[in-house]
Amino acid sequence: MTYTEQEEKELNQKLKRWQKRQLTAVRQNNIDRAYASMTDIDRSVWERIASAETYKDVNWLIWQQAERVISKYCNLAR
Repeated sequence: MTYTEQEEKELNQKLKRWQKRQLTAVRQNNIDRAYASMTDIDRSVWERIASAETYKDVNWLIWQQAERVISKYCNLAR
């Protein structure tokens, strides 16, 4: 699927927002407990989002799961 420049910009902004939430969660004292409770698939999603430089680095299946995974484990880290 091809995206317009505006859509690509929005996707990259969304990725950066997710990464910012991840960094905030990592700085919490309970992230180890949250990370330990992750399934292998959730951990893979978390790590792929964290290491991506642009939205193009993220598989569409991971992209579809990212919001759920990040929200769930950021809340657990609080």
